[in-house]
Amino acid sequence: MLEMRHSPSMCKLYINRYRGNMETERKSKVQEEKTAEKKGQQTGEPDGIPKKIWTVYEKAFFSFAPEENRRFTRSTEKQLGQLERRILRKRKQENHQVLADMKDLHRKVAQVGYTVVLKDTRWMKKYRRVVRLLARLDINFLKRMAGGAVPEDIAGMEKTAQLLRAKSLYEIYKDEYMQYLVGQRIEELMEAEPEKQYPEARAMKRRFILHIGPTNSGKTYEALQRLKQAYHGIYLGPLRLLALEVYDRMMTDGIPCDMITGEEAIRTHGSFVQASTVEILDIRETYDIAVIDEAQMMADENRGSYWTRAILGIRAEEVHVCCSGTAEKLLTGMLVRCGDEYEIVRHERNTKLTFIPERFDMSKDVEPGDALIAFSKKNVLAIAASLEGRGIRASVIYGNLPPQTRQEQVRLFTEGVNQVVVATDAIGMGINLPIRRVVFMNTTKFDGVGKRRLLAEEIRQIAGRAGRYGFYDTGYVQSAMEPEYVGKKLAEPLYPLRRARVGFPEILLDIDIELDEIIEAWEKTGNPPMYDKISMKESVDKYRYLRDYRKRITYMDDRKLVLSLITCPFDVKDREVLRLWLRYCENPEKQQDCPMLPKDFSLEGLESYYKQLDLYTQFAARMEWVVDKEEVAANREWAQHEIGELLKDDKGQFERRCRICGRPLAWNAAYPVCDRCYRKMERENS
Repeated sequence: MLEMRHSPSMCKLYINRYRGNMETERKSKVQEEKTAEKKGQQTGEPDGIPKKIWTVYEKAFFSFAPEENRRFTRSTEKQLGQLERRILRKRKQENHQVLADMKDLHRKVAQVGYTVVLKDTRWMKKYRRVVRLLARLDINFLKRMAGGAVPEDIAGMEKTAQLLRAKSLYEIYKDEYMQYLVGQRIEELMEAEPEKQYPEARAMKRRFILHIGPTNSGKTYEALQRLKQAYHGIYLGPLRLLALEVYDRMMTDGIPCDMITGEEAIRTHGSFVQASTVEILDIRETYDIAVIDEAQMMADENRGSYWTRAILGIRAEEVHVCCSGTAEKLLTGMLVRCGDEYEIVRHERNTKLTFIPERFDMSKDVEPGDALIAFSKKNVLAIAASLEGRGIRASVIYGNLPPQTRQEQVRLFTEGVNQVVVATDAIGMGINLPIRRVVFMNTTKFDGVGKRRLLAEEIRQIAGRAGRYGFYDTGYVQSAMEPEYVGKKLAEPLYPLRRARVGFPEILLDIDIELDEIIEAWEKTGNPPMYDKISMKESVDKYRYLRDYRKRITYMDDRKLVLSLITCPFDVKDREVLRLWLRYCENPEKQQDCPMLPKDFSLEGLESYYKQLDLYTQFAARMEWVVDKEEVAANREWAQHEIGELLKDDKGQFERRCRICGRPLAWNAAYPVCDRCYRKMERENS
């Protein structure tokens, strides 16, 4: 194959021709700029840029304060020339190439502008030309990428000028302007005042009796005495276990009662009362007497909106609300805004509560009637195993326990079969136990974000379980760690709650963007007086799980159905439960069978299976599946029995042991090996 060679004269000709083309192109661009400038002089718009947009660019790139945290640049003329050429090159680049460079380009123009405006003003004319080129590039790129977008509308947004120093008009449109429009639409659709969302309740003459007092003061007992006289009454509490306790109490006293929670329903012929978790309230039903328990939970970040909804919207002539003193001011303010009548019944502790300042030593200080409080299931089981290894029988209570299993653990402690109870802070939520002394085994807890120290209200809520009336005259509180901190927090005055929580309004589902974007835009809008929004993070995460399944899911445009599915409560950290939820979501209208018995018979496996049964019954209720109630009940009973047997027979399996030699470790040991093995390892490595 012959190789082509060019003579030096031919090469020179090609070079001159290339340079001539470049010069012609440069002159053409200059002529375009002059034409645009002349047009701008005729229309009053620089370079044909609308005056409204140019005003925003002037504010962004010509109004710098000396105190801004920026550095002056060097070689201003050279940098301006580079910026001009860089902007002009964008005309021939692909969209993705332009977009990739936009943020850096805007930041660089702002940086050079800071120097020109405040220091090197002799280059102002050239800098102004660069900003005009940038503005035209932004407008044209916006039209290429989002044909329906109106640049003047984006310029009208208050923070556009500040944003232009870091991103293009298109990026502002995509990242901020759409959220801005959605926020405006949300504010138009939403009622400014949450209480106006319940016109039927506002039309009623409701009378509230507020039972205010600390734990162990009998406020729930007194409210339930009145509920027993109802013809059509309801109890609303925070836990399925409390609903079960109220159901048992009513049935024992000869009052027919239903128990309905998200996971199960027990119907009684001719019932006068319904015991439920607060989420189950049917806002369309009318009652003569209602009891709303633990109402201070209306400030809870995740579930608080259900208490707010119950207080603002329940259709009942007489409403008894039980809460701690921290909720009084907020609660009365809400009722004043609703126009409801209320009276306050104050309750005092029936027994004395005494703090013991000495540090608790688990090796020698454990006594019958003690409740040892840890803040994780792992620590609860390790402490119980350590105690039973010394012959001290212990009941265990933590959040994942099925209600009947938890009830059985309570019974074993109440009847004296077990001498002590080891529990998480779940014990502070209305569970009545004959506790003489509450012992905090540690003073920190994981709150879903990170570890933090216990708050004063949390310490008071748990400590108040000590000294149950009718069993003891005095309750005691002690701590195995930081006793000074626990004592200080117990003595602190009550700090009133300032804001209740409101939930996501379904009226926003008509906005035509992705559901997770609607939710996130709603979270960013302003809060009404006295209220904050609940956290929807977990629901957004579930929505994105579904979106990843879009090839198999055909109903994503049915916003109401999707919202129902993503707000279905279950443990997303349990992979088996999450996998089951996703399988149900593939075709939610298709009838599904009850989950099969598990292959894993460990405590974790059995608890996961029980949660799968909970999910199945919740999903079935939402999608109106036909459920074999006898099969579900039998499987529940089996799982609860197996978990109960594991906890009753041998807690030694939960004791922490050295990974090397198998010797027992302290329940709160910092490392998975004992000191002896650690020293041996050090000697071997030295």
